[in-house]
Amino acid sequence: MAYLSWGTWWAIPLFFIFGTVYSFAAARWHEYGHRSVFKTRWLNDFFYDITSFLTYFEPVSWRWSHTHHHSRTIHIKDTLDFEALPRPVDATALFVTEVFSIKRIYYESKKIILHSLGIMTQVAIDCVPESERPRMILTSRIWVAIILGTILFAFLIGSFLPIMYVVFPAMYGWPLVHFTAMLQHGGLKANSWDHRESTRTVILNPMHGWLLYFNMQYHLEHHLFPQVPFYNLPKLNKIIKDQLPPANPNFYHGLKEMIPALFKQSKDPEYYVIRDLPK
Repeated sequence: MAYLSWGTWWAIPLFFIFGTVYSFAAARWHEYGHRSVFKTRWLNDFFYDITSFLTYFEPVSWRWSHTHHHSRTIHIKDTLDFEALPRPVDATALFVTEVFSIKRIYYESKKIILHSLGIMTQVAIDCVPESERPRMILTSRIWVAIILGTILFAFLIGSFLPIMYVVFPAMYGWPLVHFTAMLQHGGLKANSWDHRESTRTVILNPMHGWLLYFNMQYHLEHHLFPQVPFYNLPKLNKIIKDQLPPANPNFYHGLKEMIPALFKQSKDPEYYVIRDLPK
């Protein structure tokens, strides 16, 4: 429908809907990266590579940096979490440029270009084993070739439409993914080894939480037991909820708690939302 509407005003809402659904492939990318969706390793890796490109996360470097995220969640002093928000928080980036993933796409493109040339970035040096770097370089070169090929194809046919289907959906369709994913850790305590202080669970409706987000709203449960498949996280929540802080009851409640905390962290890097931990 988005394709058929191209050239009309209907293209704006239809491409936004398409981009939103497309961008939530980030939740699939995440789960395939944990190799917990399928029993077979190669199936997880096959779909991980596809969803990595869809959502523009170079697969090799992100697989290894994500292990830092789980073992050092929001650690921003000595043992870096490359996925953590910096302190003080950059509110302008969070609520302006990153709503459409502009800064992320820019730095990911820069990283991919450098890796394609065999130049190691800091994340590669700190996270990626030397044995995995040749694959990272090859993957980066393939990505550069696909993107340049798409741009050339768009130029040859005289239409911007191919670019609207490659990479760009992860920008114009990013807003809902952005605010949903920020709820995972936004406004919470940094440099804590207790995941209950640094990670948030939010109860979402089935379409938002299960269909689009692959149950990653149960994010605290995921951080405590990262190899539990996404489809079992609601069951896990019921089993261990008496040992966890209360979950935010809905999306709006989570935003209401998180957004003011992020603005406070932009001025006071030591501020954080205190979680009500069970005694």
